[in-house]
Amino acid sequence: MLDLDDFKKVNDKYGHQAGDDLLKQFASELRTASRREDVVGRWGGDEFVLLMNCDLPEAQARVRRIETWTFGDYTIPRGKEKCKLSLSASIGLAEWKAGETMEEVLRQADVSMYEEKTGSSRRNS
Repeated sequence: MLDLDDFKKVNDKYGHQAGDDLLKQFASELRTASRREDVVGRWGGDEFVLLMNCDLPEAQARVRRIETWTFGDYTIPRGKEKCKLSLSASIGLAEWKAGETMEEVLRQADVSMYEEKTGSSRRNS
């Protein structure tokens, strides 16, 4: 699960159209940074979900690639001007185990993402 950091500030400062433009750009970059067989979707608001068929160490490596590819500067139109914004996201990983439901795995990823967002845990790098 990915939750864009400080996204509300974008909407508050630049408006919802700018926020929508930023979400579309981020989604496109996330899709580009993912494998063809990965499932990428917008979960709601400024949250995205990425389903990968791999073990946890490989997922951690893929997350580092995604961070490198998708985090950084974005340019959004603002009338006749363009505005440059820096974007990052908090990411939570969970590994599916036999017998678990998709809902349980997503809940684990959401908890992991929230812990990263609040600084109460750190992802292995």
